[in-house]
Amino acid sequence: RARILVMGASDWGIGHEVSGTTASGEAFSGSVFTYDEGTKIAVLRTEGEIINTHDVRVLNTEGCANVRSKPPASAVKFEPLPVVDRARSERREEANVKAAQASAANIGVGVTQEAQDIFDAIARTLPCSWEGTVIKVMDEVTIAPPYAVCAGVPGGDARAIERVQKVLVHEKTKLGLK
Repeated sequence: RARILVMGASDWGIGHEVSGTTASGEAFSGSVFTYDEGTKIAVLRTEGEIINTHDVRVLNTEGCANVRSKPPASAVKFEPLPVVDRARSERREEANVKAAQASAANIGVGVTQEAQDIFDAIARTLPCSWEGTVIKVMDEVTIAPPYAVCAGVPGGDARAIERVQKVLVHEKTKLGLK
């Protein structure tokens, strides 16, 4: 069982090698780059995937468990702040924003939890999107409330309706819905 420790600023000293688990159970490790005692926020630095680079992680230290803190063997040399590759950071930010937008688009607005569960189940195997409260599958089939029957879009493939209807019935059965 995890031990939650009350760690002080001396345990999060610059240069200390720390490891443990966050309050949400995620493992962390790295060298303390900086620590703010007022907010209990630490910035950890680890070797990056690219030679001569480092990754940084901002960590809320409250609720961390099984924390181990090892002071540096010698006095810490305060180095200038590392160079940030602005273009790389902007690319990563853009990719993360796109991923967040795609994730948000999969959340129905004004739909029941049952409808969202059906959407999530179908989306695991078929491309889906929301159009209001209607689930659109493969841009060829729609499933409107109460989410029991599939309908085709004009000019759509009739086989797609049959396929999606089978998937819908199967997923509703797995979810314990009628």
